[in-house]
Amino acid sequence: MLKITNLSSLQIFQLIRYSTFVVIGVGFAKFRLPQSFIGQFETFIMVSGMVSFFWVSGIINSMLSIYPRKNDEEKKELLYNTFLSLIIFSFIAGGCLFLFANNLLSFLSKDNDKNLIKLSVIYLLLSNPSFIIEYIFFLNDKRGEIIGYGSVTFIITVIVALVPIALGYPVQYSMYGLIVVAAMKLVLSLVLLIKYATLKVNLNLQVTSLKLSAPLIASIFVSGSAEYVDGVIVKSKFDNVFFAIYRYGAKELPVLLIIANTFSTAMIPAIAANLEDGLMELKAKSARMMHFFFPVSIALMMVSPYIYRYGFNESFTYSAVIFNIYLLLIIPRVLFPQTILTGMQQTNFLLISSILEIIINVSLSIYLAGKIGLAGIAVGTFVAYLFDKVFLVLVNYFFFGINPIKYVQLIPYFVYTVLTFVSFFFSYWLMKIS
Repeated sequence: MLKITNLSSLQIFQLIRYSTFVVIGVGFAKFRLPQSFIGQFETFIMVSGMVSFFWVSGIINSMLSIYPRKNDEEKKELLYNTFLSLIIFSFIAGGCLFLFANNLLSFLSKDNDKNLIKLSVIYLLLSNPSFIIEYIFFLNDKRGEIIGYGSVTFIITVIVALVPIALGYPVQYSMYGLIVVAAMKLVLSLVLLIKYATLKVNLNLQVTSLKLSAPLIASIFVSGSAEYVDGVIVKSKFDNVFFAIYRYGAKELPVLLIIANTFSTAMIPAIAANLEDGLMELKAKSARMMHFFFPVSIALMMVSPYIYRYGFNESFTYSAVIFNIYLLLIIPRVLFPQTILTGMQQTNFLLISSILEIIINVSLSIYLAGKIGLAGIAVGTFVAYLFDKVFLVLVNYFFFGINPIKYVQLIPYFVYTVLTFVSFFFSYWLMKIS
C-alpha cells in the first residue's frame, strides 16, 4: 500500500491545483469556446500571476527556511506574520497593477479591455494571501487535510469556470467564478490561522523574514518572470488566437513541474536543519524522480501531437511543438542546487544567476521569435533555464565545496539527457513527415 508522506501530500495538492487549469482548458476547447476568448481568460490568469508569483514564493520559502529554527510559540507567530506579509504585498502589487493598467493594456489586450485588469486585481487581492493554507497543513503534518482541501477546491473551481461556458455565458463569468472561489479560500485561511497560529504582530520577525526573503524574492522574480516575459512577447507580436495556442503548449510535464517545485520547497527545512543529511535525502529522492519522469517525458514527446489534436481540438495541433520544447525542461528541472543555497540562506547567488538567466531568455527569445516564430520563444526559455541550473551547480561546487555527486546521480542523469534529446529530434522528424 502506498504511504502518503507529508511531502507527497503537498506534491499531490500542487498536482491537483495544476490539474484544475488543465481541465478548465480542455473544457474550454471541448465546448468550442473561441480561441480569442480563451486568450482573454489566459491573459486574466497571467496578469494576476505575473505581479505576484515572485514575492509569494519568496515569502513562503523564507518562512520554510526559518521555521525549523523556531520554538513552538515562535512558529505560530511566524505563520501569522507570514500571512500579514502576503496581504501587504498583495495590496502593493494590486495597486501597481491598477496604476499601470493602461500601459499593460497596450501589450496584453488588443481590444483595450480595462475590465480585464480590474478583475485581475480583485483576484490577486483575494487569492494570494490564501497560499498560506497548504503550508499551515504541511508544517502541522496534516496530510489528509492537504489532499482534501485540494480536491474540494478542484471540484468547485472547475464547476464555476466551466458551467457558465456550457450555459452560453461570456468567458468573464468564468473569471467571476474564480474570484468567488478565491474569497472562500481567504475565509478558510483566517479560520486556520485562528486554530494554528498566534495572532500577534511581531515587527522584528517581519523585518528578519523580509531581509532573508528580499534577495530570494528578487531572484525568483528575475528567473520566474521568464514565463510572463514570454507571454508578453507573444502578446506584443501575435493576437489572442496565437496567444492561446502558445499558452496551451507552453506547459512542462505537468506532474514533474508540480513535484519538482514542491519537492524543492519542502526540502529547504531539511537542508537548513542538517546539510549533510539533507544532501543525502536530496540525492535519493531526486534520483527516484529522474527514473520516473525522464521515461514519461520521452513517451509524451512521441504522442503529444495526438494529445493536442484529439484531447483539445485540431486547432491546437501546433501547440504540440511548443509542448515538446518545454518537455526538454526536465533536463534542468531535476537538478536542485537552488534548494541547497536557499537552505544555507545563501540567496544572493540565486539573484545573480537569475539576472543572467533573464538576460539570456529575453534576448534569445526575441531573436529566435523573429527567426522561427512561436517555437523560438520556447527554445530561448529552455536555454536560459538550463544556464541557471548549471551556474548554480558551479556556485555550490566552487564557493561551498559541494560536489554535484553529493546530490545528483550523475551517470543516470547524463544517459537520460542524451535519450531525451534523441527522442525530441525523432519526434520532430515524425511531425515533419506526417
